[in-house]
Amino acid sequence: MKRRSICTLLLSLLLLFALPLSALAAGKGASVAPVKYVSIGDSVASGMSASLDNSFYSKFSTYLAAKALTANVLYSSANTAYPGLTTTQLKDEVLGATQTRTELAGATIVTINVGGNNLMYPLIKYVATLYNVETAPEDTFMARISAAVNANPTKLTNAMMWQMLLPNSQLKLAFAAGVKDFKSDLPVIVSGIKTLSPSAKIYFLNQYNPLYGNAQLRSFINGYIVQMNYELKARTTTYGYTLVDVYTAFNAYTGTLPLVGFNMAATPATFDPHPTDAGHQVIYNLLVSASTQPVRK
Repeated sequence: MKRRSICTLLLSLLLLFALPLSALAAGKGASVAPVKYVSIGDSVASGMSASLDNSFYSKFSTYLAAKALTANVLYSSANTAYPGLTTTQLKDEVLGATQTRTELAGATIVTINVGGNNLMYPLIKYVATLYNVETAPEDTFMARISAAVNANPTKLTNAMMWQMLLPNSQLKLAFAAGVKDFKSDLPVIVSGIKTLSPSAKIYFLNQYNPLYGNAQLRSFINGYIVQMNYELKARTTTYGYTLVDVYTAFNAYTGTLPLVGFNMAATPATFDPHPTDAGHQVIYNLLVSASTQPVRK
C-alpha cells in the first residue's frame, strides 16, 4: 500500500507539471499570424508632396514594423495608392484584377484616403480650361497652372464668383455628382475589402479642406466636403471601419508650419492641395492614436 501510494503521488505530480509544460510547448511552437499593412486610395495616400519617408504611410508603416518586431511577428506593407483616384476608380481597383486587390488579400491593417478627387478633379479641370493649361505632363502641371493663375489671379476670382452665385453652375453640378458617387461607392469599397480580408482593421481617413487663402472659395467647397465626411461618419457602425478625423484635426491646428501647399493669399500664391510634411505628421499622429483604440471589425 505504501509503495502504491508513492506511485500514485508521483503520477499526480507528473500530471500536474506535465500539463503546463505541454501547453507552453504548444504555445511556443504555435504560429502567429503576420501583420500586413496596405495603404490604398489617392495621391494623399500615396504620399505625394511629402519628402522622403515623411508621408503618413511611411511613418505609420515604420511604427507598425517596430511593434511587430517587438512582438516577434512577421511584418509586410504595400502602398497601391496613386494620384487622381476617385471613389469610383478605387471601387474598380478593389473589385478588378489589380495590384490593389492582390495586396488586400490577407491584409490585417488597411488605411484608405479617397474622396478628395471627387471634388478636386472637376475643380482642377475647370481652372486648367479657364487658363488654357494642359494637364499633361502631370509632373509639371502644378508649376504651370500656378504660374498661369499668378499671372492673372483676377480671372480666377471672377470666374469662381459666378460659379458660386449661379444655382446650376458647372462646378456646383460637378461637386454634387462627386458627393453622390462617394455615397454610392463607399459600401462597395468596404465590402470588397472585407471579402478579401474579413478580419482586417480598416482605418478610413475623412477629407480635409485644402483651400486656404480665399475664404469664399474655401466655404464653397467645404459644403460638399462636409457632406462626404458626414456620410463616412454615419456609416462607421454599419460598414465596420474606424474613422480617422483628419478634417477636424486640420481645422483645429494652431502650429506655424502649413499643413497643405495651397495658399491663395501667399506671394506668389501656391496651389498644391496635398499635405506638407507637417500635414502628414498630423495624419500619422491620428493613425497611431486610432490604432491603440478598439477597432470595429
